Amino acid sequence: MSWLSLLPEGAVRGLRGLILKMGRGMDPQKMMDQSQRKATRMIPYAAKHSAAYRTLLREHGMGDEALREPLAWKNLPVLTKQNTFGRFALSELARDVPTQDLADVLTSSGRGGRSFGFRLTVRDQHEEGWFDIDLGLQDVFDVDQRSTLLVNCLPMGVVFRSRAVTVANVSVREDMACSILRDVGPRFQQTVLCTDPLFIRALLDEAQAAGVDWRALHTSVIIGEEILVESQRDYIAARMGIDLDGGGTRLIGSSFGVGELGLNLLFETRETIRIRRAALRHAEMAAMLGRTDGGEAMSSLFCYNPLRSYIEILDPDSDGYGEMCVTMLDRQAVIPLPRYTTGDMARLLTAQEVKALSAQTGTAPPWLPMVAVRGRIKDRPDGVPSVEGVKDCLYQDHALADQLTGAFKILPQTGGVVRVVFQARTDAAAEQGDVLRGLQRLLRARWQAEHVVEVLSPATFPWHPMLDHERKFAYLESSRV
Repeated sequence: MSWLSLLPEGAVRGLRGLILKMGRGMDPQKMMDQSQRKATRMIPYAAKHSAAYRTLLREHGMGDEALREPLAWKNLPVLTKQNTFGRFALSELARDVPTQDLADVLTSSGRGGRSFGFRLTVRDQHEEGWFDIDLGLQDVFDVDQRSTLLVNCLPMGVVFRSRAVTVANVSVREDMACSILRDVGPRFQQTVLCTDPLFIRALLDEAQAAGVDWRALHTSVIIGEEILVESQRDYIAARMGIDLDGGGTRLIGSSFGVGELGLNLLFETRETIRIRRAALRHAEMAAMLGRTDGGEAMSSLFCYNPLRSYIEILDPDSDGYGEMCVTMLDRQAVIPLPRYTTGDMARLLTAQEVKALSAQTGTAPPWLPMVAVRGRIKDRPDGVPSVEGVKDCLYQDHALADQLTGAFKILPQTGGVVRVVFQARTDAAAEQGDVLRGLQRLLRARWQAEHVVEVLSPATFPWHPMLDHERKFAYLESSRV
């Protein structure tokens, strides 16, 4: 049992407050320097404990020297799901741990087909996992001061453990979630809903039928699994009665995790949300974030904890965007994966950029470093509208969005034509010419290349068996890689 688990609740709350106070007062550059030093020390750790990593080092012409510092960091192998989990057995990837010491297994989404990555957690890590979750909840929601019910509707076996909030892990059962919120939620001062951008559509409809009062429950939302575009944040806020720009305590935020590495690696804060929304209104800010094409969705803006993970950007373009590469800094990691690529296009923001963006927004700079994420690289092929761009169109008109499930498929055709097929909520909506014409108008305003728009009923949408909310939906035909 970890020492954290032995502390009384009052001491745990005090420790959370102390850590957050110290973190906010820490020099950002010192934090980043410490992150890089810790990342360097993960290389000999991985070489010692992972036979697979030793093989990869040798193939890159790096043998025993990888156990010594200083390292030629840029010469180290870059890891992917294919050259790790797709190539090596688990026994070659993981350090030798007795099976009775393993407490938890988390898989990747399997979006690439039958290729899964894994994160194994030993019991000491597992018993302390709640502390990091509670630290983040306190930072955003003041859960030590306000009783909180967290309803977790994330799929694929993702569960939360907490000592600061009450957790209901219901997965993708909207009826269960709404029953708990309606009947149990009023006992708490606030509620937090964790879900994904597609499932929340079903949940909002169920909540309306079940009589869930989001305002009375003081409900905030954390969105995971996919990039949250700003127009959908507006749509969700309108459905739930949340004033996004009025300075209230309720929010709709986004969280980014990687199954093989960990949950909540990147996370929005109140400050990053304000900055992103301001950038939509100010061209100068948008240009600072690399958005010069009005048809493109605004990059998501996240913070991350540099003492938990070291982030670098590989092969950046002229705007500074390249593939995000993460090194987790946990010396208890069962499967060490230094320099592991996530498949996402991202850019690290400098302290000067963060300061300038914050000043133009009129908000305090976040106390943690920021990263801008455009989305999955393989969801952004040339000549095809990006998944995020189509999502942004879908939610521009709330009355139109009410008629759709949020699922769509982008299908590149021969001759450069692109089909975009949307799933309607009902048969009647699929037959309404207004829905089709509205989507055509919105996409035409954002995407000038030749494209065809279709709206299909729930049953005739040919990808609906994949839309079971238990797995990530592939919006782009070529994204199943």
